[in-house]
Amino acid sequence: MFHSKQIILLLASVVCSPTFGDTVLEVPIRGDRLSGIVLPVLPRARDISISGLRADAWTVDDTKRLLIEKNVSVTIGAYTFESEQAVIWINRMPTDAGVVSQIAVYLPTFSKTSKLHSLGAAGENLLVVGSTLGSVTVDVALLKPSKPKNKTSLLTTANQRLAQYAQKLATTPTQLSGYPHITEQPTQLLGEETAYIVLPENESEKPWLQPKSGLVSIAADLVELKTGEKENIVTLDGNVHIEMRSTSGIDDMQMNAARSIVFLDSGSIRDIASGSLDMTEIHGVYLEGNVVIRANNDTYLVRAPQMYYDFDTGKAIMLESVLRTYGKNGRVPIYVRAKEMEQISQNQWVAKDAQASTSSFATPDLAIGSAQLSITQQKDGSAYIQSSHNTVRFGGTPVFYWPYFAGHIDDIPIKKAVIGFKEGFGASLETKWDLFSLLGRSEPMGLSLDLALDGYTDRGVGVGFDIGYSGYGTNTDLDLYFLSDAGEQKTTSGIKMPVPHHQRGFALLSSDTKLSAYWTLQTQLSYISDSTFMSVWRQPEFRSHAEYETSIYAKYQKDNKAFTALASNDLNGFISTSWLLASRQYKVDRTPELGYYQYGSSIFRDTINWTSELRFMRERMVFQSGTPNNTGLNRNAFLLPDGTSIGANDAIEDVLTSRGLNEGYQSRFVARQEFTMPLKFGNIQFTPFASIQMNWRLDDETSGLNQNSDYWYRTIGFRATTQFNRIYNTIDNDLLDLHRLRHVIEPYVTVWNGESDIDTATIQQYDARVDNLSTGTAVWFGVKNKLQTWRGGPGRWYQIDWLTIDTALLLASNDATQRFDNPQFFNWRPEYSSLQDAALVSGKWQYSDSIAFIGNGTWELDGGTLARGSIGAELDHGRDLRTYLEYREIGNTNDQFLSLGMRYQLSKRYSLNFSPTWNFRTDDLQSLRFTATRHYPEFDLTAQIVQNQIQDETTYGLRFKLLKF
Repeated sequence: MFHSKQIILLLASVVCSPTFGDTVLEVPIRGDRLSGIVLPVLPRARDISISGLRADAWTVDDTKRLLIEKNVSVTIGAYTFESEQAVIWINRMPTDAGVVSQIAVYLPTFSKTSKLHSLGAAGENLLVVGSTLGSVTVDVALLKPSKPKNKTSLLTTANQRLAQYAQKLATTPTQLSGYPHITEQPTQLLGEETAYIVLPENESEKPWLQPKSGLVSIAADLVELKTGEKENIVTLDGNVHIEMRSTSGIDDMQMNAARSIVFLDSGSIRDIASGSLDMTEIHGVYLEGNVVIRANNDTYLVRAPQMYYDFDTGKAIMLESVLRTYGKNGRVPIYVRAKEMEQISQNQWVAKDAQASTSSFATPDLAIGSAQLSITQQKDGSAYIQSSHNTVRFGGTPVFYWPYFAGHIDDIPIKKAVIGFKEGFGASLETKWDLFSLLGRSEPMGLSLDLALDGYTDRGVGVGFDIGYSGYGTNTDLDLYFLSDAGEQKTTSGIKMPVPHHQRGFALLSSDTKLSAYWTLQTQLSYISDSTFMSVWRQPEFRSHAEYETSIYAKYQKDNKAFTALASNDLNGFISTSWLLASRQYKVDRTPELGYYQYGSSIFRDTINWTSELRFMRERMVFQSGTPNNTGLNRNAFLLPDGTSIGANDAIEDVLTSRGLNEGYQSRFVARQEFTMPLKFGNIQFTPFASIQMNWRLDDETSGLNQNSDYWYRTIGFRATTQFNRIYNTIDNDLLDLHRLRHVIEPYVTVWNGESDIDTATIQQYDARVDNLSTGTAVWFGVKNKLQTWRGGPGRWYQIDWLTIDTALLLASNDATQRFDNPQFFNWRPEYSSLQDAALVSGKWQYSDSIAFIGNGTWELDGGTLARGSIGAELDHGRDLRTYLEYREIGNTNDQFLSLGMRYQLSKRYSLNFSPTWNFRTDDLQSLRFTATRHYPEFDLTAQIVQNQIQDETTYGLRFKLLKF
């Protein structure tokens, strides 16, 4: 039965008559007896013999105690231990094998021999335990039947040694099958008590400087004693070393200083002269001169010029002190410096005018300063802090302030700080804070709450909250931001315009919940104040974020089958992602879309694979509102059917209505069935395939404005591929780092034909998965060549692809659908391709471990022009420098770009990044990014310059990124 750190061992439970009850006795583990302890030693049928010159004998409970001195010899089984002193415990217990005698022997110093005389050992502070079914004999010249009164130090040390051993037995899970079976004997005990043994009291309940028992060792160059009737004073000078060892081992402490004064009870001068004292005799210890305190197995260390430990009140006062403890569950050292620090318990300190950091330097790069601070070392090794009037200090200089903090020492509230200047924004300060830490509250499990505080001299002030939750199968993120804005803004298109609204912002929610093993629920909410907010204030998200929508999506998936349900609605009335503006230029509401999917099911005895997709869709288009002027967009991005662009103040929806589109709802059912037949002829894999897709209009809520009639669409074709290789074992070239060579050749071909009963170019694009269809005939064939070699050397060989070249031809019929300027072929589903005659090449040459060349290109065969292509090289110059060079060409815009990138690690403290891009068409710098980073142990400080020629603006900034604390 366990209670905190107490273990209760039942020794006797007997009912002798109606007037008697069970007896329970609490026997603290102090090392003075073996009562209630079963030694985990198999009893042997051999005698134990003890001999010496003189002995003291006394009894504690059921344990016989002996102190043997001079020429001591203890023989247990085949081993003999010799010493000048021995402290012995002996008790007996009945078992099913007979009466067992248990023995424990403490030897301050010893030598050991065995019957194999070539084996032996010597040492000190040894505890030997054993048990026997035989007899125990003692042979001494002089025996005193009493406890010695002048051996307090030795007996205390011995008791402590046994207590540590017994406590370890009590707290370590044991295998009872290895212990002797104890046969309980009926014993008459008065009262309603049951005998049991307990561990030392809970640490938190006992005064940390007042343990019940322990030993203090004192050493110094000069020791002076001043005796008194009520108190003895010991003055220590030079190389003072005081070591306190408690019975449990939990309160062990080491003190080192130049000088010290120890205040003691008046008592035996003999014990003081021996350099060992009982811990209960100490009232206080004063230390000065380079004082160092180590405690709790070095889990904390304190340095100070002066300290005083008051054992009566349980407090310690330290001046100009440095406390070292640990964060990150005991993995990262934390240093706390304070003008005045007080230790009020074994693991708790309070301090004034303090600073905490992970650096041992007197002026750390990053620290938290506090007017008042309380630090508690927790059981898991981490440190918990409560502090007031806090500042974040860089190099000792306060830069941020917050009033209160409570949390783990490594949970610094500030997460991000960016100081900069940008045209149109002015000087700026952007910060991100952990709100729980900032408010001094513990973070609930699975919940995070960040606060964004931003300020811009030419624009205004922004406040945001980023709330995250993860738990019970749910991952949720809620991003809220409010901005008080004013002045003039510039969009990503480089267009300047007045700020449309003074109160701006967004509310974005995304959630993913695993309802069961098969059900998943996803929800999104997107509200954005105006059409230009994301293109001005969140430009990375404007370029790459998924479509902003408000939707709920449920999916049931088991094995290769799935059912889905989707409902979405646009709350904004405009598009806030550049890729969607550059493609269809409208959004789609779905209320609802239901789908059933089955992929790769085998039929006809596994000869054919069958894929089925069924969809019910009720949908409508949502046009981009506004004009190019009030949305900050280039009017050339919106072309009428004749190829001319609309006016700057013309409605964008005019472009869409001129194409015959409208915003009314339509409902339809779409079914797609695909069949493949994998075949293998030797080393050739040959797969014929065919698919049919049917589209049925179920109603016409817009009175016939959309003329998509019922139609069918089918495909047929085959894919074939093979692979063969040849190995050249004789190739060995140090210049090219070639050691053997394997040439792998992979030819492939796809022949495909698609047909529909309508012109697929007229299909209105609600969903690209079912509407973006191509017709015609296409042949896609090519060869992929790989040259593989070995590198590394004996004992560390590894294989690499030294040279890879993939060449392909796309041949299309004259009636094939070409959707984009750039020819593309998607082999996994060819109907999504943009078909025209083209040649495509891609390759990579890994010249060495440090140099690689990469390139790709697409040529239109009809016009003989390059549609797009790039070629570049990546160089690793060593551990300090990496560079890359890339040339890109885009045919439809006639743009040619040259990009250079460099990362240079100047030293462990400094690194540079430099990446310019030159536009040959405009003969001007397209963009430039330069950063210089100073690396600190706890954070990175980055200065950056960014120039964007499209927006015609330059940004300067200083970014703080926290790494650890």
